[in-house]
Amino acid sequence: MSKGKMKIVALGDSITYGFPYSPQESWVAMAGDILNMQIINQGDCGDTTSFMLYRFFQSVVHYKPTHVIIMGGVNDAFSNISPGTVGENIIKMCNHAEEAKIRPIIGLPTPVNEKPYEHILALYRERMSIFAEERGIKIIDFYRSILDPETGGIQSDYHVDGVHPSLYGYEAMTQAVKKEHFIE
Repeated sequence: MSKGKMKIVALGDSITYGFPYSPQESWVAMAGDILNMQIINQGDCGDTTSFMLYRFFQSVVHYKPTHVIIMGGVNDAFSNISPGTVGENIIKMCNHAEEAKIRPIIGLPTPVNEKPYEHILALYRERMSIFAEERGIKIIDFYRSILDPETGGIQSDYHVDGVHPSLYGYEAMTQAVKKEHFIE
């Protein structure tokens, strides 16, 4: 499939939206510009994976994309949602995508600088990675793209508040998207 025939929806929370900036400064917009392809930003601040699942048809299927990048989990972690629940939500969204002839891509949630929540996110990432490998679903490793290996959180220049990326962080996330090969 050529880039010109691809249409991608990015489904997620404030990190997909581009908070604290705007969607024009998000990793979604930057990736669309660098890759010269249409990527529709369906990031919604405060979303959990449950709400992403709830709005999946309106926010994804409605656009008839070829691909969907599903990235969520940070708000789930801050709400202490179980890894099982988050995993099931991701599985259901991937199933809905495949039923609608849309290729799902899982974006691994970015790191946070609060250790208890980062521990929960690590469990989510592990489940997402296992599921993706079992099903042959591509992953975009947003986690490692802005990770500080020494602290386990976000690199100091790559965040504004310990959770949300800075413009440098969004640029690094864009490079993670650029590394993936969506054309098959």
